Amino acid sequence: MRQVELRHLRYFVAVAEAGSMMAGARAVGIVQPALSRQIRELEEAIGTPLLLRRSTGVALTAAGASFLRDATRILTELQASRDRALRSAAGQLGELRLGVLPNYFPLPVVSDVLKAFRDTCPDVMLSIAPRLSSEQAAAIARGELDGGIMAWRQDVAPHLSGLRLLRDRFVLAMLSTPGQRVRAPRRLAELAGAPFIWFDPLRSSAQHRFLLEQCRRAGFTPRIAQVGSDIPTLIGLVAAGMGYAFVPESTSPMCPRTVRLVALDELASRFDVEFVYDGQADSPVVRRFLAALRTTVSA
Repeated sequence: MRQVELRHLRYFVAVAEAGSMMAGARAVGIVQPALSRQIRELEEAIGTPLLLRRSTGVALTAAGASFLRDATRILTELQASRDRALRSAAGQLGELRLGVLPNYFPLPVVSDVLKAFRDTCPDVMLSIAPRLSSEQAAAIARGELDGGIMAWRQDVAPHLSGLRLLRDRFVLAMLSTPGQRVRAPRRLAELAGAPFIWFDPLRSSAQHRFLLEQCRRAGFTPRIAQVGSDIPTLIGLVAAGMGYAFVPESTSPMCPRTVRLVALDELASRFDVEFVYDGQADSPVVRRFLAALRTTVSA
């Protein structure tokens, strides 16, 4: 028994729509005898005549009319599947799963990148999860995330690729009660014995080491009185009067009026905030996101 192939469907639809073998042959670009043979093969495979041959052309049998509807639908769906496959290969369809450090998500540079990506790839679904850098790196390695906006890549995931969004530094966060004038310290030594709210070293050992090294070079040992799980928590505890904290300078727009950020020369070292991804994965959607990021950062 013959198999029905896609070419049979295309030839049959062409003949049915043209109304004659001659016109159908011109439409598909083959000679009429070859087209007639293909239609006979199709009818043998189906097991019943699909066309009535007349001197004036062809007409559909009842079976032919039914088969035409199905053949047209199959060819349309095949073309749509091909288009979807090409768009997926170009990174215009699918899903992009991103991790983002919670304190960097509200920054204009991040929202600008996301908007640029959405403008060029409106049919890609964005899935965004707030996670710390080490958590993002582990999720990328497991294939749970396609990339992430994080710091400390060289420490937590040197095997991953990265593209810088910005350079940041740590500043001192201190309580600033409205109506009260409190002199900001100029050196860390002035804060000897003062309570500090520290980032959980188990959740971000790279940040912990980075800050301790700067304190060590300044000859300062912080008295850690409280521990917070993320930067917004640290800022909230400072606002509650629990002590001082070191937070990224970029968090300034998010701080309440009761929290003042002070830049100290002893905390001048900067660190990179990057979009981090697995360069070996060769994801079309990630390539599209990288293009949007490069355009945004260079603008």
